[in-house]
Amino acid sequence: MTWLLLISQTSHAAETRYSVEIEAPSSVDDLLEEHLEIMRWLKSPRMTTAEWHRLVQATPRNIEDLLATEGYFSPSIEQTLDSSTEGNIIRRRAKFSVKPGDPATIQDIDIRFNGDITSQASGETPDPVTLTENWSLKQGMRFSQDRWASAKRGLLSGLMLNRYPNAKITSSKAEIDAASNQVKLRVEINSGAPFRFGGLEVNGLQRYPRSLVENINPIKPGETYSQTRLLFFQSELQASGYFSNVEVTSRTDNADPEAAPIVVNVTEMQAMQIGIGVGASTNTGARTTLTYQDLNLFNRGWRFTNTFRLEQKAQSLNSLIRLPTDRNGYRDSLNADLNRIDIEGQTISTFGTGVKRSWGPRSFEQTIGAGYLLEHVAVDGSESQNNYAATISYGITLRRTDNELNPTRGYLFNAQFTSAPLDIMANGTFLQSYAKAQAYYPITRSTQLVTRLEGGIVSGADSAPATYLFRAGGDQSVRGYAYQSLGVPDGDAVIGGRYLVTGSIEVIQWLTESWGAAVFVDFGNAANTTRDLKPVYGYGLGARFKSPAGPIGVDIAHGQETGEYRLHFNLGVTF
Repeated sequence: MTWLLLISQTSHAAETRYSVEIEAPSSVDDLLEEHLEIMRWLKSPRMTTAEWHRLVQATPRNIEDLLATEGYFSPSIEQTLDSSTEGNIIRRRAKFSVKPGDPATIQDIDIRFNGDITSQASGETPDPVTLTENWSLKQGMRFSQDRWASAKRGLLSGLMLNRYPNAKITSSKAEIDAASNQVKLRVEINSGAPFRFGGLEVNGLQRYPRSLVENINPIKPGETYSQTRLLFFQSELQASGYFSNVEVTSRTDNADPEAAPIVVNVTEMQAMQIGIGVGASTNTGARTTLTYQDLNLFNRGWRFTNTFRLEQKAQSLNSLIRLPTDRNGYRDSLNADLNRIDIEGQTISTFGTGVKRSWGPRSFEQTIGAGYLLEHVAVDGSESQNNYAATISYGITLRRTDNELNPTRGYLFNAQFTSAPLDIMANGTFLQSYAKAQAYYPITRSTQLVTRLEGGIVSGADSAPATYLFRAGGDQSVRGYAYQSLGVPDGDAVIGGRYLVTGSIEVIQWLTESWGAAVFVDFGNAANTTRDLKPVYGYGLGARFKSPAGPIGVDIAHGQETGEYRLHFNLGVTF
């Protein structure tokens, strides 16, 4: 490869120009181009004839050092220099012909452990045998400095992340035999003492009670040290909504190995917040949102949120009080809602209130609740009616994905059961059962399959409130059809049915790390009987973007039943 003249030097009437030509295989070409000192100096206006001679003399050694980092220890380097004068221009050229030779390979690996890990009980982790088996540089592999450093970091991390936070490499050596192009690796690592967690130290709390942090803490005193547990604790605190920044560490320097303190540093959010937002939904139209939030109601750390949302097809006023997680891990909340939605000739106005208790990690979350609903339903061409129901509910959500915001592998599952068990407290007893599953599977490194299936049944009285019946269609349902336009025909209107089935099969081809194109087929419907539950189909194309807030999707879908094309917009994972 040839690098052309980049810098010139003028002295009186003469101008000096410099150029470098390097002939090398493509496997090392980029390495030399990026890191050779002479190449960096060609771009400098301070180049002089004296500096040029110094660089030319040093370049062969520079090439050898760079090739050695990639495992080439016996290169052949030929150097040619020439200069010429053309009028008042002096041209100085350097040519280096590089043959890197054969790369060195790993011949022998010797990993030795010292410290308490050598006497730990059988079956405890980390295990020296397993760590040695997981060593990334195997016999016969090509040696390079990057691989050598990475292998040592991996070995050290295997100890430091679990049980032995003070582990360190006491000796490491790579013995190179340039004649045979073979390398012998020697590593000695001292585990230090095994650590267990101790008490909790919290810094940065001013307005919120210390119990807020203590109750979220999943780590018990005496538990074996684990970096994973510290990161989980940190993520739970960050997700609580009280803090703008959270750092959770353990102090292991000069600490008792049997009681290493857990140190939590937090930056609190402002207790009172007001938000105004505008937007649009392809389901319910243009939107304006006003939000008021108090994160420390009654100075008890209760989160009080009021949200007023004004949309073209729906309006709502929601109030929610969420209590901090208690010492048993329960998360309690109280809510009161006013909602009005006008869709497909049916207008539903509701007032609801309820209490809810949730527990468990996000990977396996459970919820129980109780609520009361008052509902007014008006259907075009029919008499309006009032409904009411006192309900109890149970829900479960499973999350098993490789990435919570932008999953590529795994599944999500949610099931909810809502019952009005007493005639005296409802128009009639009923049970609503609902389930939804979504799965992600990488077909190739750049091609992804996403599937979805949901279903619901309302059993019991025919007088179940419309709020608990099912309709389909829209962004998160059957694309190609208007929002909640699939259901039970009632004159010119569409109302909810007692049965629901929808699903989707989608293939995404990622064109870059962040952008992709999708093709999909959706199906489903809602009806009052299984005999009438005949699926309709929608299919189309879309664009995908992996944003920090989750996947963003824009789709054009064709509804086979209606023959219409519709635009759909989706943000995030809806679980």
